[in-house]
Amino acid sequence: MFLKKYFCKVSIAALAFLGAGGPLWAKGSSELLYTEPFDLAAGGTTLTRASQEGIVFANPALLPLGGAWIRWVGFQAGFILDRDLAQSAQNGSLGSTDDSGKKDYVGELFSRSLHLGQTATLSFLNQNFAVSAFDRVEVDIEGERFGENGLPSVNFAVEAYGGVVTSYALRPVRWFSLGFTAKYLYASEPEIKVPLTDQEKIRQLSSDTSALRNEIALNQGRGSDLGMLFLWQGPHLDLSMGLKIEDLGGTRFTGDQERFPQTYNAGFGLALHGSKEVLHLSLDYRDITKSYEEEKTFKKIYLGARFMLRNMLGVACGLYQGIPTAGLRLDLLLFKLGVTAYGRELGTYPGDRQRNMIMVYTSFGF
Repeated sequence: MFLKKYFCKVSIAALAFLGAGGPLWAKGSSELLYTEPFDLAAGGTTLTRASQEGIVFANPALLPLGGAWIRWVGFQAGFILDRDLAQSAQNGSLGSTDDSGKKDYVGELFSRSLHLGQTATLSFLNQNFAVSAFDRVEVDIEGERFGENGLPSVNFAVEAYGGVVTSYALRPVRWFSLGFTAKYLYASEPEIKVPLTDQEKIRQLSSDTSALRNEIALNQGRGSDLGMLFLWQGPHLDLSMGLKIEDLGGTRFTGDQERFPQTYNAGFGLALHGSKEVLHLSLDYRDITKSYEEEKTFKKIYLGARFMLRNMLGVACGLYQGIPTAGLRLDLLLFKLGVTAYGRELGTYPGDRQRNMIMVYTSFGF
């Protein structure tokens, strides 16, 4: 119960910052805006295989694959929580105790970070056309004992993305498919440092944060992607190569001040399959031409494996930014339930600002 209330307060405060932050945002990574949770468990590999609505964000050329005309119709929601935070809440050790015996959650920020988030999608996909409305918000809160002014501060980092994505694809020959995606997006990714001495800001956020929600102004933009898939299929072995040009010509946002640069991505896949089971191994390399100049190589490489048992139980593992991932998904006709353990490096080098998360998600559809 505490985590639920705490997350709601943190989310409102963070979104309030978005309104105050205005143009203070920038996408600093070639990561996808949204990765389907089971694909995230497979190391975030998506160019040669993706699940459900993840196809329209990953590579639209994947749409024509498979026997069913309707690929997916449904709603999916996920909750993201820092694994250390979840363990602390479970054993009751969250928050240090001050002299009066009360929990000191602000002091806790100087010994550990807090990372929370949520995702939601509503989608329709068939073999040639797809549309998906999505939303993803992640909040990272970290105490800094010596900030830019030499005083302690609390750093709020927010990733807020959403919008509507539509795709169209065709498969002119058996070994090749081509897909195009148009997207309308809103985005904001500010990082704001609040000194502990700024009592007015703290009072404002703690006393009436809900009133600030009306002032939220997210940056809006339009863009497009182009995806290709080359596929060789055998009786029990498939080989595939996926290519994608993401953000064709650059995706520009409100005021033409910021944009997502055009990137080139490539992926390779190998599938071993029987009649009802399949093992898929994949490797993706994003941003081949280094459009994101400050992004290190370890953040661009994704490795993953997926195993599907009788189309009901999925097991996945991989490496995402060099951090191990794993997950399970249970498919019960109209209801799906899954869990994914993964990590992200929010800093510039391995171990700088690594966050280890767990995502629990559920979906309804067919």
